[in-house]
Amino acid sequence: MNKFRNPLAFFALTIVGLILFGFINKSESNKGILTMRTTEVQNGIWDNAITIVYEDGKTEKLELKKLKINDLSSNLVLINKTLNEIVAKGYKLISTAEGGGDGINMTTYTFIKE
Repeated sequence: MNKFRNPLAFFALTIVGLILFGFINKSESNKGILTMRTTEVQNGIWDNAITIVYEDGKTEKLELKKLKINDLSSNLVLINKTLNEIVAKGYKLISTAEGGGDGINMTTYTFIKE
């Protein structure tokens, strides 16, 4: 019977520890998430835009120019400016993801409020 009590006690203490650990750093869970997505298109019906979703759910949309083969970086100045403005508001970049094809380039930036 002693062999059974020790693993059971260890298991119970582990569960209690995990539950308590979940409540230790509550300030981290109060940080807001901001998402910014850039969509750049050479042709087609997609919007060329920067779309920002703030932590309170409000959205902002900034228009970008249509991509041109000989000037792929024309929107980069506005994208860079917008990223700097977000960082200046106290957000930290935690993730980026990019995808696309057939003349469509989409990049998603995820920020957390510091």
